[in-house]
Amino acid sequence: MRAFPPQWQSVCVRLLSLCAAIIFTASAVMAQAQSNAADLRGYVRDPAGAAIAGAVVTVRNTATNVTREATSNDDGLYQITNLPPGDYEVTVEAANFKRAVVPDVKLTVGQRADLDVPLELGELGATVTVSGATTDVVETSRTAVATTVDQQRIDNLPINERNYLSFALTTSTVSRDNTRPIGPAPTTGLNFGGQRGRSNLVQVDGADHTDNSVNAARSTVSQEAVQEFQVVTNSFAPEFGRTAGGVVNVVTKSGTNDFHGNVFGFIRHRSFQARNAFAPIEDPPFTRAQYGATLGGPFNKDRTFFFFAFEQRRRQESGFFTSDVTQNLTSSVTIAGQTFRNISPAQATYINTLVGAGATALAVPYAFLASSGGSTGLNGTNPLLIFPGLAALTPITPGTQVGGRFLLSGAPVPVGTVNALGQPIAFRPLNLLQRVFPVTENTSFTSFRLDHQINKNNLFTVRFGYNPSEIAGIQVESQNQSLGQNDVSRTGFQKLRDYSLVATLNSTLSNTMVNELRFNFGERRALFKSQNGDAAAFNITGTAFIGRELFSPVQRTETRYEFTDTLNMIVGNHTLKFGGDAAFIRIPSAIFELNFAGLFNFGGQNPCALVSALCTTPGLPAPPDLTPVQQYGLGFPSSFIQGFGNPVSSLKNTPLAFFVQDSWKIRPNLTLNYGFRYDVELTEQIAPVPFRDPLSGINLSENDILAAQNALGVQQGFPRDKDNWAPRFAIAWDPQNNGKTVIRAA
Repeated sequence: MRAFPPQWQSVCVRLLSLCAAIIFTASAVMAQAQSNAADLRGYVRDPAGAAIAGAVVTVRNTATNVTREATSNDDGLYQITNLPPGDYEVTVEAANFKRAVVPDVKLTVGQRADLDVPLELGELGATVTVSGATTDVVETSRTAVATTVDQQRIDNLPINERNYLSFALTTSTVSRDNTRPIGPAPTTGLNFGGQRGRSNLVQVDGADHTDNSVNAARSTVSQEAVQEFQVVTNSFAPEFGRTAGGVVNVVTKSGTNDFHGNVFGFIRHRSFQARNAFAPIEDPPFTRAQYGATLGGPFNKDRTFFFFAFEQRRRQESGFFTSDVTQNLTSSVTIAGQTFRNISPAQATYINTLVGAGATALAVPYAFLASSGGSTGLNGTNPLLIFPGLAALTPITPGTQVGGRFLLSGAPVPVGTVNALGQPIAFRPLNLLQRVFPVTENTSFTSFRLDHQINKNNLFTVRFGYNPSEIAGIQVESQNQSLGQNDVSRTGFQKLRDYSLVATLNSTLSNTMVNELRFNFGERRALFKSQNGDAAAFNITGTAFIGRELFSPVQRTETRYEFTDTLNMIVGNHTLKFGGDAAFIRIPSAIFELNFAGLFNFGGQNPCALVSALCTTPGLPAPPDLTPVQQYGLGFPSSFIQGFGNPVSSLKNTPLAFFVQDSWKIRPNLTLNYGFRYDVELTEQIAPVPFRDPLSGINLSENDILAAQNALGVQQGFPRDKDNWAPRFAIAWDPQNNGKTVIRAA
């Protein structure tokens, strides 16, 4: 192998400087050439292992007959970038050597494949088919930590709900995120290296598929439309960014020269599957059907191809309320002929202790509080009779029955689902809560992809997707809510309409230059609302969550217009790549009402606040707290939270970025990957609200607050940060030069 010329340092510096200047001049920003393509490179050698310069390497996609060419340099190195993932035939021709054909080379998304091809001496007209271990594709120059989920795994591995992104869980560094992928603020559902599910980037055909508002993955495509996807967990190249977690690169299927299609259907039904172990009834309703069809083929052989996929998901399932609402309120005591029920064993022991110590006058008020709260909270009614000694605790007339009234206020207990005006009531007697409630879903995935070979050097691809979805009975986990403790009134309804359009022009400018231009349009119309209307919410610690879903309603339409351009250049043993993108994200009107209906928290109550003598009488033990259920039944919350203000807002965000990178093949077994990227988000500055304090006399106008923010370098309290330069440096070394052991460091 000939040594690289000593002036390489100045050449690299000039090339990188030129790339940076071009990017700054064009105001371009980040691109992801490897997010939907693969690179192929390797060495062409003679039988003695010497490099063959000037060899012509041709790769042909066996499904579409699309070809690309490259010529080996003085070191025998050839490089072909930006190849669509698929099956290829590689042909190598050189003067005085037999033509070599490698008939089956499979390239996957994001792959930087190395394929060395040996040539035999002889006439060019003779052909040698090369196969076996000598032509295995390896990745000795890749430094990113990545895994590819290929078509075979997608087709054959079992998966719940046919959510193919969950196949990322087969990677050891990926786990399931604790937060939910549906609801008012969903996530990707994936946890990369301990990062939360909002820290990931999901791309489909190289286009960003992120919901900018909550940084979740938008609805993508049917599993039947996915060719493969790559999971990048660490050591990203400079071309990747906007993520602190992982990157998922999805590539959809394209048509071929042959017509292919399928009709499929999957069903799960309660009659032939195991009963849910958490179901409170013997035979809970459950039906899930997923069905659809695909069709792909040529409009014009070797030139124009299409692929269509449609899938529907229908669910009629059951949600469960499995909490033990009694909280061990199974004991009772009798004092002076009146029985106090729905108290805990500890409370019964305490009451009997007071009676035995001659403190019946204190035992009865405590028993009244505990029993009234327990009975009302569990059953919505109270059989106890008021006596004169309780006059200080309740407005109810002595001698009458508490009945369907709160003990402390005397107000009627609103038992039922709606009031006289037909409005939903948040209060529910806990023993009357619905143990099983319906969960329904109606979701569709529709996508159409067209690939057109304009000419030998220009390939145009466009994909359109439309995914409507409606889901009811969603149990969310905001504010530490636990599944199984959500009443049906706390569930939510989600309605989505997701549109996507991705158009890509891949242009081969020469054997050493490839440009990729992409336009990405996305629109996500999202609605999430509580199934309990405008009623207040009750959080009863450890027992139940009742009433309006706190993070509702949420209603917004987010649009994204994104322009991306990437240029790949091969210079000697260098593979240079630079480019960028600009995204224009707009939400003209968003509604978010957090706690607008009010939230009552019940976490248990010290009875001394109601009967002070329980804690001030010498010689008496400390009384057990009233449980959250008893506190709920007394109508005496620990705290109340009320949201207020204008719930309508708008948002404009313009994420910009650019990158420059180089993959330098220093030696056949040593690769240096290095470069840098820059990111910035130009968010709309929200006009500050004037501030006036009548006590201190401070009066700040909007201009005063803006001036203060400018002086401190903050915007709405958050630091302004436009210095987001990210250098990247990594090395890959194959010490045995056989692809079996590769040492990577970044």
